Amino acid sequence: MALSPERQALRARAQVRLIQPEEEGLGVRRLPEGIYDFSSSASSDEIPLFAKPVYGAFEVHKLPGGEVAWVGYVRENDRQRFEQGSEAFAMEFYPEPYGDATRLVSIPASRVDRRKPQARENGMPMRVEVASRIGMMDLASQA
Repeated sequence: MALSPERQALRARAQVRLIQPEEEGLGVRRLPEGIYDFSSSASSDEIPLFAKPVYGAFEVHKLPGGEVAWVGYVRENDRQRFEQGSEAFAMEFYPEPYGDATRLVSIPASRVDRRKPQARENGMPMRVEVASRIGMMDLASQA
């Protein structure tokens, strides 16, 4: 897995450390907060995690506070829609840059409505249905 300065900065902002050998293989729910690791089963509910990435594995963060986030690459237009958060939509989410999916993003579980099993070809994307930002919906109801 390519370790770009962008990925290093994302980990630093998220305040996560690599899991320890004794933590490998455990599901994300059983791991402490503030860790990152890799999973080739990122669409499963339990998400078993490992310190060494394998081909097609997503980086997974268990953030301080306990929320899980997936790290991967999307197309620029999907990144913009995700950042704006004004509507729900579905997008292809890749473990590594693929084609025009070159924008690194972290998707917190609170924004994921549904994850579909990862494809095993064409960049190995996971289809993710992303929810709109709840905060934006709250602001609209107060107007």
